[in-house]
Amino acid sequence: MRASLTMLFLMLTIPVWSQTARIDRLRQALPELEGRARVDGLNALGREFTFYYVHADSALKYARLAYRQAVPNAYLRGQAVALLTQGDVAGRLLADFKLMVHRSEQVIALLKNQNEPVTLSKAYYLLAIALGSQGQYEQGLRAALNARQYALAARDRAALGWAIQAAGYQYCKRGQYWKGFENLIQSQKIGKEIKDSALTAVSLAFIGRSFNRVGDPQKALAYYYQFLPYATPFLLLFPQLEDMAYAHLQLRNYDSVLYYQQKHQHNLAILTTDEAVRKKFRAYVWGFSVEVQLARHQYDQVLADVLPLMDNLRRKRDVMPLMQSLLTLAKVYEGKQNYPTAMRYARELRQTALQTANQQYLKDANGLMATLFEQVKRPDSAYGYFKQYTALNDSLAALQFAQRTALYLAASQAENRIRLLKQDKALKEQQLVVKQQELQRQSQSTNMLAGGLLGLLVCSLLVFRTMTLKRKNEVLRHEQAQSSLKRKALELEMQALRTQMNPHFIFNCLSAIDNLIQTGQPDKATTYLARFAKLIRLVLDSSKNNLVHFQKDFDTLRLYLELEQFRCNHKFSYSLTAAPELIAGDYQVPPLIIQPFVENAIHHGLLNKPDNCRQLDIAAWLKDEYIIYSVIDNGIGRAQAARLKELNRPEHQSYGIQITRERIQLHNRHHRLADVQISDLEEDGRPAGTKAVVRINSAEPYMPC
Repeated sequence: MRASLTMLFLMLTIPVWSQTARIDRLRQALPELEGRARVDGLNALGREFTFYYVHADSALKYARLAYRQAVPNAYLRGQAVALLTQGDVAGRLLADFKLMVHRSEQVIALLKNQNEPVTLSKAYYLLAIALGSQGQYEQGLRAALNARQYALAARDRAALGWAIQAAGYQYCKRGQYWKGFENLIQSQKIGKEIKDSALTAVSLAFIGRSFNRVGDPQKALAYYYQFLPYATPFLLLFPQLEDMAYAHLQLRNYDSVLYYQQKHQHNLAILTTDEAVRKKFRAYVWGFSVEVQLARHQYDQVLADVLPLMDNLRRKRDVMPLMQSLLTLAKVYEGKQNYPTAMRYARELRQTALQTANQQYLKDANGLMATLFEQVKRPDSAYGYFKQYTALNDSLAALQFAQRTALYLAASQAENRIRLLKQDKALKEQQLVVKQQELQRQSQSTNMLAGGLLGLLVCSLLVFRTMTLKRKNEVLRHEQAQSSLKRKALELEMQALRTQMNPHFIFNCLSAIDNLIQTGQPDKATTYLARFAKLIRLVLDSSKNNLVHFQKDFDTLRLYLELEQFRCNHKFSYSLTAAPELIAGDYQVPPLIIQPFVENAIHHGLLNKPDNCRQLDIAAWLKDEYIIYSVIDNGIGRAQAARLKELNRPEHQSYGIQITRERIQLHNRHHRLADVQISDLEEDGRPAGTKAVVRINSAEPYMPC
């Protein structure tokens, strides 16, 4: 790996030379350009100095020239691109995120009534990154969603990929790593499809950082190694290699820690000549190297490295390196036994952590305050801060466990999709082989028939009859082979359907657990987690079988309804009844067969209803050879639910009901649409809810080979 990485960094000099040549060509072409073409040329130079030959002053120089020359030409897009470059340089290169927000908002206001969806998408993307970098994650997420809407309107895949990446960035920054993963895995896929190295690289790097944060350095390194071949000079200035060093530190690979730290410092030396940019990125350290210096009591060296950065970090409000530096200084002065100064930095760290809602640094600040008050003989204050430290430490441990579990589930779901695609490809290849064999047999049969016709004059009726029987036997064997292959395909399809169904329950419950933990409701979180664990056990037991006992499936449905009612703060009521002969009898059904209908009734029908009279009625009974399920809600009806979905999530496609229809058809062994009937209820001509009726064959269920 070291050899390949060394080769990668040697190859970086080639793009730098290439960018220098391109900058020279753009400069030489400028005198011949006029009007809007000249503005575009100046903007192109600003972009080169921002993302490739990184130099903040040069990028700002050309962006400002472009803006000044775009104004008299009434060239709004040229003005917007120039402002976006200025914002990008201010925020991502110089850590002035307030100016980055201001420039993004200028562009949004400038193009508000213009048909420029791609540029507006870029403006909202930049705004999302700026807000997230200042700890304003909710506002940043809204900006990312706006960027996505404009990208969809423009049908621009690159803008869409960056907008999805911005949403993933917000989720990761606020600790919802599983949601971040779902967005980032999608954005890196788009990046690979459109051959956008920067989009691919930054998405993979943030996935790696997510696994680092939840305590899985091995998985983190797997994604970081995927990041390296796509990395651009601009991205290699960011502390991705410091992240890799941190992952190796957790694995106790100390030689690799030193190696990646040195590579990060090497990048700062060769990829930019701008000292202001170098100063900004030197502040992005994890602090683990500082821990070594602290252990060796090298306090003066740490102060010489960190103190010169503080004024700039406070002024720019670059919160993450600011909090890391405050923590380091508090520890240094504690080691020097200068407790008043240590306490001053610890208080500033605590205040900054409270303002940005950063639980990890708040925990560190409380722990420091407890230690310092103990040193100055103030046990009451020390005890108060120690209690806060202990409570946060326990809460963060539980939160990290939930985050790691959710992230693994998201990653597992993505890997399952890849595995199913591979299985589907293998099945198609197998079917192709069968078709080729069939063609070969048909060719052989044709030759045999021709020989039979030639020998018809001299062959008796008995020989002709023998050949006919032989051909029939071949056809029969071929049909048997095809039937066997179809049975295998149906079995694989059933497995795929179950794989898609089971995660449907899990993520709703995990989101509720995460919300309860983050809002300080440990008792409710414990109750919810216990019920969730029972549901998971029932779901996992059921997923091993094509059929489960009716009563067991009904108990699983009852637990699911209890969890949904609990998660929704009892916003709806329900009744769940079954005929006594079903409960007492030995009837079996496909597992979780009506759960999608119940989920639709709750989330699309009942929870969107404005009043508090929300009722869900579920019943099951026997009729002839069928088990009949009835799911009735008094919600808003399908038409209004569809309109709300179009407004809120127009790109989302739900496959739960479609998958369930296919499962019912496979189980009932026919394709009758009457097995699932969904109808709208009305009262005085107005929508009054939805009724779903499902029929399950109880006589001879389908059993795959």
